[in-house]
Amino acid sequence: REGVYRIKTMNTELLFVTLYKTEGKFNASTMYHDYFINEQLFHWQSQNATTPASKRGEEIIHHQARGIDLHLFVRNEKLTAGKAAPFVYHGKVTYRSHQGAGPMSVTFDVPGAA
Repeated sequence: REGVYRIKTMNTELLFVTLYKTEGKFNASTMYHDYFINEQLFHWQSQNATTPASKRGEEIIHHQARGIDLHLFVRNEKLTAGKAAPFVYHGKVTYRSHQGAGPMSVTFDVPGAA
């Protein structure tokens, strides 16, 4: 259910993102604005409590220096043909920049296609 799954023993976080959120179980406070800016950049919005000065915000901003790997999984919609839609792995992302607080809007570099 959560959008972030932490594997503490591996210093790894998995970001699970549904691009097109629908009404229903989602409400205005969980309708995060997540989208591909282009093939190399992804815009991700943190939970509402995350600020650049919070522990979580600092972990995102300084993930490389702290040895934390972030991996991005994306799906278009929650359901496909009435079943949970699969996520597509987009690789290990790296922090590029952020704006705002509570939630933070973060831009990640996405590995390019070889």
